[in-house]
Amino acid sequence: MLKDAANYHKMLTDELLNKFPMSGIKHKLHLLKGDPAVLIPKVAKREKIDLIVMGTVCRTGLPGFIIGNTAESILFKVDCSVLSMKPHGFITPIKF
Repeated sequence: MLKDAANYHKMLTDELLNKFPMSGIKHKLHLLKGDPAVLIPKVAKREKIDLIVMGTVCRTGLPGFIIGNTAESILFKVDCSVLSMKPHGFITPIKF
């Protein structure tokens, strides 16, 4: 079941990435199992990553409203740039 789940997630990731050709852009895909807030900083350090690009959604707490909980938790654990992107159509729940 775990292997089937991993293959399924790989297939979905491949389908998504095929929509955005990245020839000429140095990149490496990491599909890992575990807590992203722990794994992303470890991989970034080990692979000497320059830029982490991640999608983010608001789930809980004030940091989640601004950049996203996982992005917030890794921001101070990495020595590289982090580009955090909200989904298309995202409207902040914060009222001024």
